[in-house]
Amino acid sequence: MVKSIEHVRAYATRYRDLFLIRLLSVLGIFGITLWLAPWPWAISFAVIQSVLYVLLWRVVEQARLHPEAPGAWGRLKVFTESLTFGLAMHAAVFVLAAWKLEPDLLPQSIMLIAGNLMVGALQVHVSRLSFAAAVVPPSITMMIIGWGEFGDNAGVLAGIVLFILGVIGAAWRQATSDRDTVELYVDLTQRSGELRAALEDARAGREAAERANMAKSRFLAMISHEVRTPLNVILGIVEVLRRKRRGKEEAGLVEDMGDAGGMLLRLLNGALDLSKIESGQSEPELAPVDVRALLAAVARVWRLRSEELGLTLEVDCHGAPEDFVVATDAGRIEQVVINLLSNALKLTPSGVIRIRAMALPRDGDTVALRIEVEDQGPGVPPAQRDRIFQPFEQLEAGRAAGGAGLGLAICRANVEGLGGRIGVTDGLTGGALFHVDLPASRARIAEAAAPAAEVRALSVLAAEDHEANRRLLSLLLAQFGAKVTLVENGAEAVAAARADGFDLILMDVMMPVMDGVQALTAIRAEEAGSGRPRLPVHMLTANVFDEDVARYRAAGADGVLRKPIEIEALHAALASVAAD
Repeated sequence: MVKSIEHVRAYATRYRDLFLIRLLSVLGIFGITLWLAPWPWAISFAVIQSVLYVLLWRVVEQARLHPEAPGAWGRLKVFTESLTFGLAMHAAVFVLAAWKLEPDLLPQSIMLIAGNLMVGALQVHVSRLSFAAAVVPPSITMMIIGWGEFGDNAGVLAGIVLFILGVIGAAWRQATSDRDTVELYVDLTQRSGELRAALEDARAGREAAERANMAKSRFLAMISHEVRTPLNVILGIVEVLRRKRRGKEEAGLVEDMGDAGGMLLRLLNGALDLSKIESGQSEPELAPVDVRALLAAVARVWRLRSEELGLTLEVDCHGAPEDFVVATDAGRIEQVVINLLSNALKLTPSGVIRIRAMALPRDGDTVALRIEVEDQGPGVPPAQRDRIFQPFEQLEAGRAAGGAGLGLAICRANVEGLGGRIGVTDGLTGGALFHVDLPASRARIAEAAAPAAEVRALSVLAAEDHEANRRLLSLLLAQFGAKVTLVENGAEAVAAARADGFDLILMDVMMPVMDGVQALTAIRAEEAGSGRPRLPVHMLTANVFDEDVARYRAAGADGVLRKPIEIEALHAALASVAAD
């Protein structure tokens, strides 16, 4: 039977560990023989035993150092069996010869052969044959001496037989224990190797995941900046247009544009927060929301797309209007409804898509919200209704429609993050009916106070490399009566800040020549070196990850305004500077 590399190494190592004991036994026999018998006896015994042990050592070391060599187990087994037999046979013949030639050495001869039997029997054995090779020759020798000297004394002969059997029995148990120990060692070695391999795979997988996560973060940061920049212009212009008198039709178009832009911004924020949602670390942003108005806005934006597909989009709300005003996360609810509506549009060939909402008052100030999106598509088989909410799991119809298998997983994460549940059943007229049940507390939406038409005429330095954003800043700041100086990069901002007269700097981050953080660092350094008063600096940027905001603050920023520009936040920053 061919053994593994670990078996070869284990047996070879145990052989080597017992070499010292065997050599000490040879040295003892040599000393006793030299003392009691003529020196040629001792020399011949020592030479032959030493040669055999040198050969055994070489075999064992070769196996231990190269256990993977072809035929290593076979060579170790054959050579150790042969050399063990040779060592035992030589010792047995030596003792027989000493007994025959020197009858006066009978007690010593019996002690020597008994010791040889015990040492040989208790050594390591790779097989039953090796065990027999070690115990048979000294046992036969002891029986021969016993019969020759005590043949007429049955008691002595019985004692010799019992001694031999006792040694063999104890040695066999030791050999069995040795084999079990080796098997345990081999099993532990193999399992340890498997564990190391698994740990190595896990480490490699973790490093790959970290690289992928870093790549995702860089990608999201790039997307955030590239999408927010034009979106900032769109939403900013909408805010400017909202403050101008227009006809009813044009005002409606402006509102639709603002609603669509706001949805796009919330979807972008949801995508940027996907990693937090996946890890369960994203906290909902609770604020008063009119869910009925939110659903109407979603339907208004998506109705044109529905009509292009030949579908009818209906919205039906049941409940008192005040019960739909609750404290919840508008972005999450909107993202859920848009995902479900998008799936319904892709999977419904014809007919009606319905959005239903129900608000049921509960005890105290709590409300049970239920939102349904019903389509007339192929439906979802009962056996698949749990699976489709797992990441990258989707039905054939969804895969054929080009889905990635993430939409429903994000919906579930958003709903569960708000303490609710999402599921799917059969629609009333066929298709699928997705339902969302959310607990919520009543809230009251305060009437928005219009920003003051003018905040003390501030002098504002704005650093922005994007031409459309510069025009937008001029329009927005002009509404607050601010005097605006525009520069195109951080170096120009540093140079302009040296002149007195500015009340506030609005600093973009990603700019050519010198970026916003470098410019801010330079401005703070010049202020510290010259004793110039500290000038308020607010970063105005599309890069608003937590680590980015921390970096701006560490560089000396007094505030961070994100793009697209929120009019209330901009007004608050201006008012704060004016108050100071």
